[in-house]
Amino acid sequence: MNFKKSMLLSALLSATAIGGVAHAQDSEKQYRFVMVSHIGSNDPNMGWLTKSMEEFEKRYPNVKTEYISTNNYSVQEHVRLLEQAISTNPDGIAVPIVSSDAFEGPLRKAIEAGIPVVAFNIPDGRPEGERIPYLTYVGGDEYLTGKKLGEYALQKVEAGEIPKPTHVVCASHDSAHQGLKARCAGMKEVMEKAGAKFDELFIGAEPATARNTLQSFLQANTDTNYIFTVAGWSSPWAWGVANEMKLDPDVDDKGVTVLTVDEGPVSIEGVRAGHILATNSQGFWLQGYAPMEWLYWNKRFGLAPQSDILTGPVIINKDNADKWAELVRGVFGDKAYDEQNTW
Repeated sequence: MNFKKSMLLSALLSATAIGGVAHAQDSEKQYRFVMVSHIGSNDPNMGWLTKSMEEFEKRYPNVKTEYISTNNYSVQEHVRLLEQAISTNPDGIAVPIVSSDAFEGPLRKAIEAGIPVVAFNIPDGRPEGERIPYLTYVGGDEYLTGKKLGEYALQKVEAGEIPKPTHVVCASHDSAHQGLKARCAGMKEVMEKAGAKFDELFIGAEPATARNTLQSFLQANTDTNYIFTVAGWSSPWAWGVANEMKLDPDVDDKGVTVLTVDEGPVSIEGVRAGHILATNSQGFWLQGYAPMEWLYWNKRFGLAPQSDILTGPVIINKDNADKWAELVRGVFGDKAYDEQNTW
């Protein structure tokens, strides 16, 4: 964590210094950067990205940023949006690499055409030299997200606060999303080492279908006592199914334990209510701001980072959830925060 904090501090200090230079030179050159995202308006995390991009525009008034996404997600639709954005010849693109295979063609074409690209939220997981040659990756480490949440759970097992895992199910809404697969893989490594069985379950993104799928799994696998939902908004579905089946899903030393991800209101309030053991922050605000800043520095000054920039994971638990709620309310506002809390 010290290494990550150091990276973050360096990035912020650099932002301050170079931002000052940018203002001093007061360039008349106008830039247009496009973020092509898989996070639509039905996902509370979109608010972090769009609000941080608004802050970026205030600091760099000669840059116009655009956020495009779809709520009916598919890799094919994401590629279509990406190709559509490239065809407008922007000055830079930020994009999550949801599928390396699907995104490689259009992104290499863009980079060869002189459009700088920053990956955010999900990197190309292939080795350096094989991956898409973007400038850098800004975001959390999805494998570490699952691993650190699993390790946190085992700390609580050791303290006698929750049951020892016997069978863990990782509930995913998108079977093609390599970032979600990495979250499950990190959790799997930790839990299997602890002696638990592990399954990955595709539940989909439609609430009724997801609930029915998870209920069928729990009925067929009665030894399951941990549910890891790889999206915060699906955690109430998992808790609700377990509660209706009288599996005691609240956080205590018996029954089912639920873990989830992200710093959205539904995740934080799940922790505060005692429904969720823990969630995480992957630094969404920085994932909106930092890619735009690196695109600007690259376009304006020819600078390029020499490593990826990790913005998470940071564990959110009962000890710090109140502070996180205060922070997120300050960013989203009370109305949006309460609307996104679906408990």
